[in-house]
Amino acid sequence: MKKILSLLILLFLTLPVTWAQPTFVVKNIEFQGLQHLSPATVESYLPIKRGQTLPPAKTAAVLRALYQTGFFESISLSKEGNTLIIRVVERPTIGQLKVTGNSVIPTDKLTTAMKSMDIAEGHVYNPALLERIKQSLLNQYYQLGRYNARVEVSATPMSRNRVSVRVTISEGLVAKIRRISIIGNKAFDEKTLVKQLDITPSGLFTFITQTDRYSEEKLEANLDKLRSYYMDHGYLRVEIKSSQAQITPDRKAVYITIVVNEGEVYTVKNYELIGKFVVPKTTLEKQISIKPGDTFSRQKIIDSQKNVTKFLGDKGYLFATISIRPQINDKTREVMLVFDVTPGKRVYVRHVTFSDNNRTNDVVLRREIMQWESAPISTSKLEDSKHRLSLLPYIKEVDMSVKPVADTDDQVDVNYRVKEDSSAQATFKIGYSQVQHMILGAGFNQKNVFGTGNTFGINLSRSKYEQFYGVDFTNPYYTADGISRSFSFSVSRVDPSAIDNVNSGYVTNEYDLGVLYGIPIGQETGAYNRVMVGATYQDTMITLNKSRQYISNQINSFINENGRHFQELDIRLGYSRDSRDKAIFPTRGAIQTIFLDTFAPLTSSSLAFYTFNYHGKWYRPLSDDFILLNRADFGYGNGFSGVNKFPFFRNYYAGGIGTVRGFEDYTMGPQDSNGQAFGGNILVDASLGLIFPNYLSDNLRTSLFVDAGNVYSSQDNRSFGGDSTNSGPIRFSVGLEADILTPFGPIELSLAKPIRRGDDKERPFQFAIGANF
Repeated sequence: MKKILSLLILLFLTLPVTWAQPTFVVKNIEFQGLQHLSPATVESYLPIKRGQTLPPAKTAAVLRALYQTGFFESISLSKEGNTLIIRVVERPTIGQLKVTGNSVIPTDKLTTAMKSMDIAEGHVYNPALLERIKQSLLNQYYQLGRYNARVEVSATPMSRNRVSVRVTISEGLVAKIRRISIIGNKAFDEKTLVKQLDITPSGLFTFITQTDRYSEEKLEANLDKLRSYYMDHGYLRVEIKSSQAQITPDRKAVYITIVVNEGEVYTVKNYELIGKFVVPKTTLEKQISIKPGDTFSRQKIIDSQKNVTKFLGDKGYLFATISIRPQINDKTREVMLVFDVTPGKRVYVRHVTFSDNNRTNDVVLRREIMQWESAPISTSKLEDSKHRLSLLPYIKEVDMSVKPVADTDDQVDVNYRVKEDSSAQATFKIGYSQVQHMILGAGFNQKNVFGTGNTFGINLSRSKYEQFYGVDFTNPYYTADGISRSFSFSVSRVDPSAIDNVNSGYVTNEYDLGVLYGIPIGQETGAYNRVMVGATYQDTMITLNKSRQYISNQINSFINENGRHFQELDIRLGYSRDSRDKAIFPTRGAIQTIFLDTFAPLTSSSLAFYTFNYHGKWYRPLSDDFILLNRADFGYGNGFSGVNKFPFFRNYYAGGIGTVRGFEDYTMGPQDSNGQAFGGNILVDASLGLIFPNYLSDNLRTSLFVDAGNVYSSQDNRSFGGDSTNSGPIRFSVGLEADILTPFGPIELSLAKPIRRGDDKERPFQFAIGANF
């Protein structure tokens, strides 16, 4: 308004003085004061042209047209002969534009928005427009719940009639939700309704979950959740009459008030399927989970629609549509559901192709595809194929696209675009473990030898506790049916004395040569089942300390009865089931393995014994951010002629990362006659964890856990005398774990407190660098 008033005053003062002359014909137009603009550009805005007559009354239109361009601070007109002289003072141009202080809204997004409003370097500086930008930015931050945000715009003069514009932003903190009130609810209490929302008032753990942070977008999404909850419980006509967020005076918190009108409960009178049926109607009806008389539920209706669509898609009707027409009777509060089925034509797959696979042969990828060419399309098989490809160790990402074939209406081409990971790895590892201390390792592993999908590896590692040298080769498709075959050879040396506070008095040297077959069984959507069968030759030599001063009564008794050199054939039989969505940091699914190892003696002085081992891990998402993690391990070993024939160097141990955290590594369970951990032939441990978001990095996973477990022996361990003791009850601990992926290998950290310790030693903080989790 001030600008318009100034313009009117300027016109009022200028016109009488300048145009106290008669009308004249403009033969020439001269501009004075132009710096950045060309005369031709300015002249194009004039309502008067050369050769036209300019009466005094039209001079106001000339001034108005030039001011409306926004290029000028002031304009005056004069006349010399038949020449119209226009004197101007140009507005400065933006020579430099800087935005600082922003992080939530990216700079490129801000500059693009300002450019769309004609604010950019080289453009004319308009203070009024910058004020609009300021208000617009503040509104964006307010929508994000940042009511303390501030935006300052300053302009500094530069040379050649330019200005430096600086936009300084202080984003402030997100306002926190202090209370959520729901008014008008009768069927459900406020506490029940608030539990359905993803936003909560500030509480003890909201600094981790961040569910107490307010934004308009989050509020709108949660109103939909509230509405859906009512509609899933029969309240078809529910209304969210209003929702308000009242800001506290300090602008740091909000009070949310939601007003609902619940309406009445509706029931399903019946449902009907109409349309064209390419499969028996009764078969489709089995996909519908709604029954007459049920309370109306929108979610059940959506699930039924998806089930029918998926069923038809698996039969080849990829473009089937299921439209739902509810017939609502408000008097009886009943709903008749009509499912209109339009299957379309049956679709066939013409070609299955792969792209971006620069190192992997097509045949290696194609053998994972469950969808055959020239066969009717199946949506389940397409997704299952994508899942199988994504589990290959040399494939990082998989995108699937389905494209209709031109000039046909019943054929499609399927393409899987893969992103390959580096298949060859030459590694040099320096790690540290509280158990094994410094670990040095080197290896060469090729996960995709010459693009065949075969794996080959050579791995060497050395620490005070263990030395290991191994070679392995796996062909995942030894047969066309997907039977895998693995060969392995290793040499190892284990010295338990390297563990702190353990004086075992012996060293184990072992040679292993084995083969293992993996046989896929029982195809199941989203899960892979295998039976493993194999055999391994093992040659074990026990070397005793010369003085034998640290050798326990248990070890002396075993060696005196069975000797020190053993050769066995380990006949292996196992089963595995993997339904995880991915191998690293899974979010759902489970992996379970069971192995029965039967050791048959190859010499008269060797042993006959067996071990049974079970390992399971389950991931259950509780929400988008929280995952429940369960782990269970069980191990049992025994000799065919009694437990005294079970070798002590095959004993199970517990304590530390991987078993019961918070206890000294490998120290739980029975103790030998020297008072040292001796292990046992029975292992039981389990863990319950809650994986929670950390908002720091995708390479970090944090979790809370409760561990339980112990090691037991079938022998009467105390009969060996000395300081020998048995295991005692199950041990428990609680704590916090952090798993970190780094370029140097994974790091596992845990901070735990035993809550049922017994006489076992504590170690609250435990870590492993270069360990495999």
